Amino acid sequence: MKKLLPFLPLFFAVVCLLVLGRSLFSNPYPNQAFDFNSFSQIPVLHQGRIKPIDSFARNNLKLISDKQVYRDADNKPQPAIQWLLDVTSAKPIGREHKVFRIEHDDVLTLMGLEPRDGFRYSLNELAPKYQDLLKQVMTISQKPAPSRDLVETKMMELYSQLETYRQIMNFEAPLVLPPLSGSNDWKPLGSEKSDIQLTPAANAWYKSLKAYQNDDPVFFNTVVQEYLGNLKTAHPELFPRSQMEQRFNAVQPFYLAMILFVIAFLLSVFSWMFWAEPMRKSSLVVVVFTLALFTVALIVRMYLQGRPPVTNLYSSAIFVGWICVIMGLGIEWYLKNGFGTVMSSITGFSALLVAQNIAGDGDTMEMMRAVLDTNFWLATHVTTVTMGYSASFLAGFMGLVLILMGVLSKKLDRDLYTKISAMIYGIVAFATLFSFVGTVLGGIWADQSWGRFWGWDPKENGALMIVIWNAVILHARWGGLAKRRGIALLAIGGNIITSWSWFGVNMLGVGLHSYGFTDGAFLGLGGFVLFNLMVICLGSLPEENWRSYPNFKTGNGKKIVLEPEKAVH
Repeated sequence: MKKLLPFLPLFFAVVCLLVLGRSLFSNPYPNQAFDFNSFSQIPVLHQGRIKPIDSFARNNLKLISDKQVYRDADNKPQPAIQWLLDVTSAKPIGREHKVFRIEHDDVLTLMGLEPRDGFRYSLNELAPKYQDLLKQVMTISQKPAPSRDLVETKMMELYSQLETYRQIMNFEAPLVLPPLSGSNDWKPLGSEKSDIQLTPAANAWYKSLKAYQNDDPVFFNTVVQEYLGNLKTAHPELFPRSQMEQRFNAVQPFYLAMILFVIAFLLSVFSWMFWAEPMRKSSLVVVVFTLALFTVALIVRMYLQGRPPVTNLYSSAIFVGWICVIMGLGIEWYLKNGFGTVMSSITGFSALLVAQNIAGDGDTMEMMRAVLDTNFWLATHVTTVTMGYSASFLAGFMGLVLILMGVLSKKLDRDLYTKISAMIYGIVAFATLFSFVGTVLGGIWADQSWGRFWGWDPKENGALMIVIWNAVILHARWGGLAKRRGIALLAIGGNIITSWSWFGVNMLGVGLHSYGFTDGAFLGLGGFVLFNLMVICLGSLPEENWRSYPNFKTGNGKKIVLEPEKAVH
């Protein structure tokens, strides 16, 4: 067994490659008679952006159901593209799919429904009480949104979901007919009915939907393939991005990265218990591979959107995770004990989890608002200030791990304690520089956009708070007020400041910078803040009460090892 241990990192590298290869090259819709894979590549126009119809199906099903899949009558998960075809082809089964998520008791009572597992209901179950809902909505719509209570908000959400469903069912969205020669206008299906002869695109759509309605996969597949071929000839410019986005959706690289980060974290933890060096190197291999996947996915998003990496709250979470993973690997290169891979995996996973939870309002690559429609400032101010956020979070998470390791375990020795604290200081210095420069660049952008450098907007105040808090940490260190434990606790406080400044503005819904979509994130943000406060209280206990305190009197001299017995002796 010991002879095989040196090959453990190679084994995990091969496993990562096989998993990625399977995602990249396999059919995302196996065991289907209908060629959903080809149909999902068809480009359409929606919300000002050309995208594959696969993205439209996924985004709108997630908007309605909070998931990109639905469960059929046999409780088996089915893809969003199948749901879209069931709806648009007017199959009776489309009205039976339980996709509308309704959790509030008062809304269920209004719609004449009983609570059930999953809280999802079909259109046929909602239809009998639709007029009652419409009456309530007409009354509620007279109120400004901030004055609506929770029940009224949930009723408006349900009405919005039903409207989205109606638009899809009536071919109002998306625009599926590409422009004809000499025209730049996309049109919805049905807009050509006044013409004596259908356009080739409309004819292909009607034939494919009819074939699907009649359960004729052979004819459906033939029509779809012919239509794709004709589109590639007439509009070749539509396909590079459309096909890449369809494959990007199928691979789900960020979700795959989350899984790999969990594996890397477990390998690092195992390395502290047995097979230290092979496990540590295996974890490092997985993190490096995941960073490569993460980087490629980020570049693909930039190519698809034609923008710098950060354009909205979702992409900012992605970018924060990417920067934290890179910096975590830098820590691992210096310490070589698994701590850096732990930080990379924790911060990378956390950022991707946040991104996944704030992606529920539809397209994460939506068109930019006019005031933000400038690649120069997106590439300078937004990228720079987000790097400051990333470093602030990494320092805070390092503080969390340091405090929890010291208080709850015996794996923290004097050398590791000193070096991690010093690295927190260095990362806070990096965060201070980038958050300050980014904030100044933001003021210049504001002066160009709104005619004033600073207006005490909530987002501007939040950015200033991050700069000030990081400066407080540095001055506390320079003045001797905060040493090893103090700088860790202050860095954890930076998690609270940064998270509120990052997400809080979007939830307030006020100010010129409220461009996010985090109405449902309050509980998550509140829980994160509470957790950080609890760790700060825990770390404020006298060091004599920490489980690792006996290790603080000794160090290993040359190399930091997290096993307590090696750290002591």
